[in-house]
Amino acid sequence: MVFKKRFFCLIFFLFSLFSCITTNDLEYIKSNNKSSEVKSSIQNYRLQKGDLLSIQVSTTTEQQHDFFNKENTANSQLMMRNPYLYGYIIKEDGTLDLPSFGIVEAAGFTLRELESIIKNIAISYFENPVIKINILNFDVTILGEVNNPGTFKIVDPEVNILYALSLANDITQFGNRKKVKIIRNDNESNKVFYVDLTKKDILNNSDFILKPHDIIYVAPLRKKFFAFQNITNLVSMSISAITLFLLITND
Repeated sequence: MVFKKRFFCLIFFLFSLFSCITTNDLEYIKSNNKSSEVKSSIQNYRLQKGDLLSIQVSTTTEQQHDFFNKENTANSQLMMRNPYLYGYIIKEDGTLDLPSFGIVEAAGFTLRELESIIKNIAISYFENPVIKINILNFDVTILGEVNNPGTFKIVDPEVNILYALSLANDITQFGNRKKVKIIRNDNESNKVFYVDLTKKDILNNSDFILKPHDIIYVAPLRKKFFAFQNITNLVSMSISAITLFLLITND
């Protein structure tokens, strides 16, 4: 009788250590079944010092001032290895030094605003110029409980956290979606903050949009060490424990 009590106490203790990963732990942007609308007040990314820009000018004019389309004829592999050879960097004072165009204020503007500014200058050199600008050194690093951690280059400067996590093949079933850490270099100092990806309000949070060189760290759930991936494993262990008990008591 004493043996049975001790055995059941041991089984109870072991099961108290274990917990199941439920669908509730894996859900993003939780809401009720009713459709809802979240109005976004997130502003477009504004350029800052250190951003490396690709500037292309398309025109019907003879290419007398074709300084901005170097990447069209450059070795693409060389450009991927060292984009600083072909891009224009925003300097410490927030300006770009562009051939023929001179010094252009860039920091604090969106890409579309800077395209408009450069277009107004380019009109003096080209006929009906079309300006296209992209950030060459926009990348994010994703670490922790994701399926494919690493550093990823971003094309769209309005990238959000969920899109970035998709590049890392999503958070694992053991990742804590309620406390995702973001490490950001903000005005030469590192800023650390957390976002809860299960909250609907995150869609209207400025921190939902990433900035160049952000580091995303997904911490593991506290229950990870003893967690079951699904209920099948829990049932299997239960049957094994009961079978062991019956074999021992029958003897």
